[in-house]
Amino acid sequence: MKILPYKLTTTNDQLTSRAGLLTIAQLMQSMELGEHIDQQFPLPGSNRGFKPSVFIETLILMQHEGSFHLDDVRNLHEEEALMSVLG
Repeated sequence: MKILPYKLTTTNDQLTSRAGLLTIAQLMQSMELGEHIDQQFPLPGSNRGFKPSVFIETLILMQHEGSFHLDDVRNLHEEEALMSVLG
Protein backbone atom coordinates (compact mmCIF):
# COMPACT_ATOMS: atom_id res chain seq x y z
CA MET A 1 0.00 0.00 0.00
CA LYS A 2 1.37 3.38 -1.03
CA ILE A 3 1.09 6.18 1.54
CA LEU A 4 0.17 9.56 0.12
CA PRO A 5 2.55 12.41 0.95
CA TYR A 6 -0.08 14.64 2.58
CA LYS A 7 0.51 16.31 5.90
CA LEU A 8 -2.26 17.49 8.17
CA THR A 9 -1.84 20.61 10.24
CA THR A 10 -4.12 22.61 12.42
CA THR A 11 -5.41 26.00 11.44
CA ASN A 12 -7.46 28.78 12.95
CA ASP A 13 -9.11 29.60 9.61
CA GLN A 14 -12.86 29.18 9.41
CA LEU A 15 -14.17 26.47 7.11
CA THR A 16 -17.60 26.01 5.60
CA SER A 17 -19.35 23.24 3.73
CA ARG A 18 -21.41 25.87 1.93
CA ALA A 19 -18.59 27.40 -0.11
CA GLY A 20 -20.59 26.95 -3.33
CA LEU A 21 -22.99 29.64 -2.13
CA LEU A 22 -20.19 32.19 -2.41
CA THR A 23 -20.19 31.76 -6.19
CA ILE A 24 -23.91 32.48 -6.38
CA ALA A 25 -23.54 35.46 -4.03
CA GLN A 26 -20.71 36.89 -6.15
CA LEU A 27 -22.79 36.42 -9.29
CA MET A 28 -25.71 38.29 -7.72
CA GLN A 29 -23.33 41.09 -6.67
CA SER A 30 -21.72 41.39 -10.11
CA MET A 31 -25.17 41.58 -11.74
CA GLU A 32 -26.19 44.22 -9.16
CA LEU A 33 -29.27 42.09 -8.57
CA GLY A 34 -30.01 43.72 -5.21
CA GLU A 35 -30.27 47.18 -6.74
CA HIS A 36 -32.56 45.93 -9.51
CA ILE A 37 -34.81 44.14 -7.01
CA ASP A 38 -35.06 47.22 -4.78
CA GLN A 39 -36.08 49.32 -7.79
CA GLN A 40 -38.90 46.94 -8.73
CA PHE A 41 -40.35 46.20 -5.27
CA PRO A 42 -41.54 48.68 -2.64
CA LEU A 43 -39.25 49.32 0.31
CA PRO A 44 -40.51 48.40 3.79
CA GLY A 45 -42.79 50.92 5.44
CA SER A 46 -40.91 50.85 8.74
CA ASN A 47 -37.27 50.90 9.74
CA ARG A 48 -37.61 47.35 11.09
CA GLY A 49 -38.42 45.68 7.79
CA PHE A 50 -36.00 44.05 5.38
CA LYS A 51 -35.30 45.50 1.98
CA PRO A 52 -36.78 43.31 -0.78
CA SER A 53 -33.29 42.50 -2.06
CA VAL A 54 -32.25 41.00 1.28
CA PHE A 55 -35.33 38.78 1.38
CA ILE A 56 -35.10 37.59 -2.25
CA GLU A 57 -31.32 37.08 -2.28
CA THR A 58 -31.64 35.01 0.90
CA LEU A 59 -34.33 32.86 -0.74
CA ILE A 60 -32.09 32.36 -3.80
CA LEU A 61 -29.19 31.22 -1.61
CA MET A 62 -31.47 28.92 0.39
CA GLN A 63 -32.87 27.27 -2.73
CA HIS A 64 -29.40 26.86 -4.20
CA GLU A 65 -28.42 25.08 -1.01
CA GLY A 66 -31.48 22.83 -1.21
CA SER A 67 -33.52 24.43 1.56
CA PHE A 68 -37.16 25.21 0.93
CA HIS A 69 -38.47 26.25 4.36
CA LEU A 70 -38.09 29.72 5.83
CA ASP A 71 -36.84 28.18 9.07
CA ASP A 72 -33.77 26.99 7.15
CA VAL A 73 -32.53 30.57 6.98
CA ARG A 74 -31.07 29.88 10.43
CA ASN A 75 -28.65 27.43 8.82
CA LEU A 76 -27.21 30.23 6.71
CA HIS A 77 -27.14 32.69 9.60
CA GLU A 78 -25.37 30.24 11.93
CA GLU A 79 -22.60 29.55 9.40
CA GLU A 80 -19.94 31.93 10.74
CA ALA A 81 -17.44 31.45 7.91
CA LEU A 82 -20.04 32.12 5.24
CA MET A 83 -21.46 35.17 7.02
CA SER A 84 -17.99 36.67 7.49
CA VAL A 85 -17.48 36.61 3.71
CA LEU A 86 -21.01 37.64 2.70
CA GLY A 87 -21.28 40.38 5.30
